[in-house]
Amino acid sequence: MGPNSKSDDQLIIGLDFGTTFSGIAYAFTNANQLDEPTSILDWPGLGGSIQPKVPTIVSYDPEQQKTFTWGAQKHKYAKIEGIKLLLDPGQKTPLHLPETKTPAELRKLKKSATEVVEDYITAMYKHALNRIETKIPAGYLKMCQKRFVVTVPAVWSAKAVNATLSVGDAFVLCDAGGGTVDLSSYEITALTPRLELKELVPGKVRSEGGMAGSLRLNALFGDAVRDIVGKDQFLHLRKETGFEEAMKQFDTTIKTAFKGDLREDYYVNFPRAKLKDDLPKRLEDNCWNMKGYDDPYSREGPTDEASADVKKIFQPLIADIERMVKDQVNLVKIKRMDQGHPKANKIKAILLVGGFGSSEYLKQCLEDAHPAIKIIQRTEAWSAVVKGAVLSGLSNKAAITSTVATKHYGVAIDCPYDKREDAGQPTTIHKFSGKKRVSIVSNDDSDVVPISIIFKRSVPEDYSPSDLIFSDDLLECSLDKPVKYPKKGVTTPNCLVTANLNSVSKSHFHKRTADDGTRYFDVDYDLVLLAKMASIKFSLEVDGKEMGSVKASY
Repeated sequence: MGPNSKSDDQLIIGLDFGTTFSGIAYAFTNANQLDEPTSILDWPGLGGSIQPKVPTIVSYDPEQQKTFTWGAQKHKYAKIEGIKLLLDPGQKTPLHLPETKTPAELRKLKKSATEVVEDYITAMYKHALNRIETKIPAGYLKMCQKRFVVTVPAVWSAKAVNATLSVGDAFVLCDAGGGTVDLSSYEITALTPRLELKELVPGKVRSEGGMAGSLRLNALFGDAVRDIVGKDQFLHLRKETGFEEAMKQFDTTIKTAFKGDLREDYYVNFPRAKLKDDLPKRLEDNCWNMKGYDDPYSREGPTDEASADVKKIFQPLIADIERMVKDQVNLVKIKRMDQGHPKANKIKAILLVGGFGSSEYLKQCLEDAHPAIKIIQRTEAWSAVVKGAVLSGLSNKAAITSTVATKHYGVAIDCPYDKREDAGQPTTIHKFSGKKRVSIVSNDDSDVVPISIIFKRSVPEDYSPSDLIFSDDLLECSLDKPVKYPKKGVTTPNCLVTANLNSVSKSHFHKRTADDGTRYFDVDYDLVLLAKMASIKFSLEVDGKEMGSVKASY
């Protein structure tokens, strides 16, 4: 093999681009002996410590924007945070997330959110390749084909679930990250030779719960500090390094250590803050003694609810996650009952992944709320999602064989008018037949991807190449049931889809003759939508076979 030859081996690089933290894992397609992909653990700025993720933060030099710091590096200039939320202008920033000046900073820098994301991901990618080069020969790495996979719901290897789950079992996956808590549910369709899953409940259910990640705990901690020190002191404190140090201590120590232990004490320091002592509130010498949990049934007697500082911070977030998980469990049961599944009433497990998914307190609360369901929490929950991205790229390891569309998709097509069913709807006149037509949303009633949308077109007998190019708005609808007619505010454009049937043989067209003797062809075809990762793949089918071409413009 020459020096410039390409190997058939592949390097799969998985990226978990998160609201607050991001990580990378990798695997080689020929490394079948590895049970799990490998996470990048040593990142710039960590000072020798190791962790699978670094902050999703970028900081630019205003005078030289090609120079920037990222992740855990020390940031000299304004920090751009929460950039992921700005990629979707329609996504409302949740009230509980910390205030951010990111939009204003982007305007100052004259940069788009996409450009900042590109800089951040490029820096992560280059660092990851540099670290991988230390593990394998550089020549082999250069020859490997490289695939870059953005996170999908975490996929666990068959080995990881085989002890608990079997074919036909359903489980809920709770990805509790920094800014979001995403829920999805799957049924196991195979364990060997690879793990195969089918999605059960549409992903849109996850977004209904809103953003409720562990960043909310930080915001609630800030509220608790304000209540302890008072509003006047807090206005000054929040601008000082003492508050930043206290927040870091809560984020890295107390948040992970809290297990709901009875009468546990935690201490938060505010270095050089010069706070006034308040002994009844356990604030002394710039140190706040936080109580973990009130226990009305303790042998030492009931404790005051007000003393349960840490529990009160956790409880709103825990309550939200418990509600979201309960909704997901119920929806899975309803769907499987509708399908007549023999295990319809049983959810076998709830799998916890993501940074906050490693919280022992969250696990305990879910065990109390769902005693009949096994709560599974991996020791490396924080890196499970990014490793899932890598596994999704290794076809011999794991695969989601079918997914559920998060919305209904369709196009507006002209159909014969029915005066009983279509009364009151706007009508047009067919240019060849001269008969009334009505605009109806053509969609696939099934919620399982791929989705097939039927098109019926008419072209003149002496059609030209341009007559076989059709452009339509792909419409989406978020209601539980698809609508029959296009409706403003209910059906909204997703993208413009252009179908080109010039390569399709005329033998697939149907010759027609109108009442006035005009001859024309009916052209029928299907637009097929297949959700792949974070995108939609389009194709055309005529008489059940893929033909022609299709292009989507957003």
